[in-house]
Amino acid sequence: MRVDFDFYDRRVRQVRWALAGSVLLSVAAWIAVEIYLGEAQGDAHGIPFLLTLTCVIGLGAYALALVSELKAHARTHQRQSAENIDLARRDRLTGLLNRATFIDTVHEQVRHARAGRPCALFLLDLDRFKPMNDMFGHAFGDAVLARVGKVLIREVGADNAGRLGGDEFGFVLNGPISKSTCESVAVRVLDALHEVTMIEGRTVQIEGSIGISWSPEHDVDRLDLMACADLALYRAKSGGRGRVESFDRMLMQDETYRRGLERELRGAILMDELEVHYQPIVDSGSKQIYALEALVRWRHPVRGYIPPSEFIPIAERTSLIEQLGLWVLRKICEDAAQWPDLVIGINVSPAQLKRRDFLAKINAVLDETGCDASRLAIEITEGLLMDGSSEQIAQLHAIRKRGFSLWLDDFGAGHSGLTYLRDFPIDLIKIDKSFVQDMRSSENNRLFVSTIAQLGRGLSKNVIAEGIETEEDLLLARAAGCSHAQGFLFARPMRAADVPAFIERAGTARAA
Repeated sequence: MRVDFDFYDRRVRQVRWALAGSVLLSVAAWIAVEIYLGEAQGDAHGIPFLLTLTCVIGLGAYALALVSELKAHARTHQRQSAENIDLARRDRLTGLLNRATFIDTVHEQVRHARAGRPCALFLLDLDRFKPMNDMFGHAFGDAVLARVGKVLIREVGADNAGRLGGDEFGFVLNGPISKSTCESVAVRVLDALHEVTMIEGRTVQIEGSIGISWSPEHDVDRLDLMACADLALYRAKSGGRGRVESFDRMLMQDETYRRGLERELRGAILMDELEVHYQPIVDSGSKQIYALEALVRWRHPVRGYIPPSEFIPIAERTSLIEQLGLWVLRKICEDAAQWPDLVIGINVSPAQLKRRDFLAKINAVLDETGCDASRLAIEITEGLLMDGSSEQIAQLHAIRKRGFSLWLDDFGAGHSGLTYLRDFPIDLIKIDKSFVQDMRSSENNRLFVSTIAQLGRGLSKNVIAEGIETEEDLLLARAAGCSHAQGFLFARPMRAADVPAFIERAGTARAA
């Protein structure tokens, strides 16, 4: 706060004028008594003294009042300065410590931990905040963040919690702690966030995930402590969200493995060491081939076969997913020239759709290879439609307009939002294999698959039953109304060189 020096200058000038006035008044009184009263009234000599005394007392009283006022002004200035300093340390929206101050707080807690007072660091990330923010507006999103701030202040204290940015938060606890104690606190915070509340006229239950690390066991410095908590948070979110995970040494070993695999994957892309395999999708009645699904494969020269479930998440956490996606697309476009009557489905990661230049880059690959967009289908999951940002959804609309087909993959495994089938330009629905295979023993699953198949026909969409492994699976899928099928019963994913022989045996059955 800027000091108001003018205030003090005005008061000093007032004191000077009051003092000068008092002196002049006293002198004037002495002169008046000596001239007009003279010696005839000798007892009047006390009058100037009394006037002077009165002036001095008045001046003293004024000075005391002035000092009191200056003290009050100084206290107000000090209080406002302290408040401004506190505001500079806090996030305006949530009232929590801002990022820089919170990191300094962590540093201080780590220093105390090394001196014998342990501390625990908690990193909190809200689940599905961005789609909610995009759907209901930034004012709603700000209200949600403010609610999180109130919960954290109530549960752990305003000086122990901070907003790290966006929908990321952290808080620290010190004193006697254990893994079970920390996890109990984290669960309590998540439960408090999940309490039903009204925000902007909407009923809301906030969900989040928390990763925990503690000092001095897990840190060398504050950054290492935050890195450990971040690894635990990543495992919590990748394990299904809405969860609490504590750091352990296995996580660090996993991270070392992932980093090594990341370097080797980067080299595999550059050295053209990956392969694209194709699994046929057939007509459920005639078993003639309808389309192909492209699947990337990696056979490491030392590690052997590495499944996509291991290296795709690693690519998604880095910029490698863009390089990997473009490599796969280019390979598919080159192979597609061999099968002019077949559409090829390509799995696209939400991370790829976050790139604003995604469509421009796939257009460049199409131009380079001469492949037509109508030959390709982009496969997306329900989760992308549910959790995707407005930019990602806009990308999908642009891709559809460009001429690509859009297939909804693994339907039923996620949110099963029928609204998306109605409102989004989906061309084909693929029912998740867990439902298809459970039709053997579950009447409910048979009913579910039948309902989706009927819905698909009503919306003029083909419906594919995934995971067909036995003739019984095929009969049940056909009876449920699935127009097409995919699974090991027909063929496992195969190299491009083996596809022509399969087509020759099965024939093609391209549907309009």
